[in-house]
Amino acid sequence: MTTLTIDDNALTASGSGCFTVSSNQQTLADSVRLSGRGLHSGIDTTVVIHPAPENTGIVFRAGDDVVSGLAANVVDTSRGTTIGRNGSRVRTIEHLMAALRGRGVDNAVVEVIGSETPALDGSALPYVKAIDAVGLVDLGVPRKIVKLRRPVWVQRNGSFIIAVPANQLSITYVLNYNHPLIGAQSGTYVFSEKDFGREIAPARTFVLYEEVAGLLDKDLARGGSFDNAIVVWKDRMSSRLRFPDELVRHKVMDLIGDLALVGGLLLAEVLAVKSGHALNVKFARQVSRMKS
Repeated sequence: MTTLTIDDNALTASGSGCFTVSSNQQTLADSVRLSGRGLHSGIDTTVVIHPAPENTGIVFRAGDDVVSGLAANVVDTSRGTTIGRNGSRVRTIEHLMAALRGRGVDNAVVEVIGSETPALDGSALPYVKAIDAVGLVDLGVPRKIVKLRRPVWVQRNGSFIIAVPANQLSITYVLNYNHPLIGAQSGTYVFSEKDFGREIAPARTFVLYEEVAGLLDKDLARGGSFDNAIVVWKDRMSSRLRFPDELVRHKVMDLIGDLALVGGLLLAEVLAVKSGHALNVKFARQVSRMKS
């Protein structure tokens, strides 16, 4: 059986100099508020991210319910990651979770006013900028590290994720679309809190034009627009790409957000081939079960 350990020792940088993270738990120095339209609900929504004490983790407060940002609490993965409890739901948390993990926020209480986090520009960058605007506080206790000892893998409908032990988090993502402007692409990212905001956070969500009508029929993407998503036609895209490989980078960002659902910083070398939120969460659940 695959096993892992939670390593409470201070984390040190790798010899390559690429792996840069804090060794202690951190939280925000002050609360931040972001408002906008929910990508799927289409309604105006607000999140207020509050500082939290050590060992709180990432906790969402929706109405009277409190839901931890953990894989066990995911209730839907239809074009996004939704957590819930007692009938309460918080939709599309992956960009916010990626920003918190990417900037090294281990503990926060996220107050959600509305049923969904705001889409903003379709990336994690506005969340990163808000976090950077107030700064972080070192809480003086070791960060929770999830470290694999043996390989872990999941697969579904021709897609798979496999992770092997490592002393850092690195992600290789492979996407393959039968589409003239996308085709097969891949990219590798070695996780660093120092460069996440520059290299991964700006990458925006994307959708094929042919998918839009089907999403609307499923009560999804009702808040989508050219301002918060890249729409891909057969011969063009709705906006100029921020990176030549922006679509792959966005998939990496989504995966970082979903991997944060393991409840700590995962150290592993991860290969993900054509994975989406359903498979990402399935992987996070498998890792989480091994912790207990």
